Amino acid sequence: MSNITVWAAPQCGKCESTISFFKGAGYSPNVKDLSAPENLDKLKEIKAAGHREAPYVETPTDSWSGLRPDKIAEAIAVERTATPTPAVQPPSHAQDLSA
Repeated sequence: MSNITVWAAPQCGKCESTISFFKGAGYSPNVKDLSAPENLDKLKEIKAAGHREAPYVETPTDSWSGLRPDKIAEAIAVERTATPTPAVQPPSHAQDLSA
């Protein structure tokens, strides 16, 4: 799970493309429906901030509206640096061959 939220509108090509870009890079964003009644306050907040198109994307370090491949690439780079690669451990059944 990533720390990325995509606020999307139904049948929105830019929204679908944004989500696909994230998924293609291995990050499944938290997708929220802007048209859902329970998200009306968020929609008002987004509009009050001057955003006029979907999707609206929130990351831990940025937010934007519209299809922005440049911003998506930046968000993916930040996610990659924030998620350390696990160290490879030898299997627990490995024998000590130093003797």
